Amino acid sequence: MKSDLELDLLRAFVAVAESKSFTGAAGRLNCVQSAVSMQIKRLEEAVGARLFDRARRRVTLTPQGEQLLRYAHRMLQLNAEALSSFGKVSVQGRVRLGVTDTSMVFLPPVLSRFAQSYPMVELEIRCDRSWQALGALEAGEIDLALVTQPCGRSGGTLVRREPLVWAVAQGSAADRQDPLPLALFGPGCIYREAALAALDENGRSWRHAYNSASRDGLDVAVAAGLAVTVVPKSTLTKDLRMLGSAQGFPGLPPIEILLYGMSGQNSGPIAALADATIETLDPKARKAA
Repeated sequence: MKSDLELDLLRAFVAVAESKSFTGAAGRLNCVQSAVSMQIKRLEEAVGARLFDRARRRVTLTPQGEQLLRYAHRMLQLNAEALSSFGKVSVQGRVRLGVTDTSMVFLPPVLSRFAQSYPMVELEIRCDRSWQALGALEAGEIDLALVTQPCGRSGGTLVRREPLVWAVAQGSAADRQDPLPLALFGPGCIYREAALAALDENGRSWRHAYNSASRDGLDVAVAAGLAVTVVPKSTLTKDLRMLGSAQGFPGLPPIEILLYGMSGQNSGPIAALADATIETLDPKARKAA
């Protein structure tokens, strides 16, 4: 076993692990697939272990690969932090961030923190459903994905967990209607399914009054007093009234915000945005800092 692990090999390893594809990793690293395969072979020789199981068109980490991935993330992040600590203001480039309607509401403080250190970096934000954002990450179309559902993917970092609550517009009587009119995201949203399951378990009748792929679309119906929705507790505004057990509404599971692709290309700005996201949204990370 070699005494040192080359960062370029770790970059390729992380890219394959996160995209679950040598082709996807090559796209993220702007190189040919054969180069990625060679880098993984060299890394496996260096650590003396097989890192991936190659089956059909998808690759998965071996137990040894899972172990190395934790170290690889830390090593690449530390390298990026060390480099970016010198001359941050002069750093330029572009970071492509994929978000969902729900995760996007947590972005303002993240972007403010990032812009203070990297004012010259161009930030491109793409809003999709969780599975679309993760697919774009695997295809190399974005650098980071901040999502609310893992969609079967491993390797994400939990950056925030908070209560999900029922809400209705102030002055609205929609919460007292029978069946209950709902404004929720479309099929495929795990929080929609959790809300409907909670109502069913408590014998509360409901109907789909408004269905939208965007938060803005739901907010219009709720603001008009026409339906009840679910939102992260911290996003409640003075225009909304929270509904709980006193009003006959069952509890809901917490919402989770996950960050994927933290070190795919190991760019200083990409790693810096990942760090800003974690440190801003994760109270434990802020405390440690």
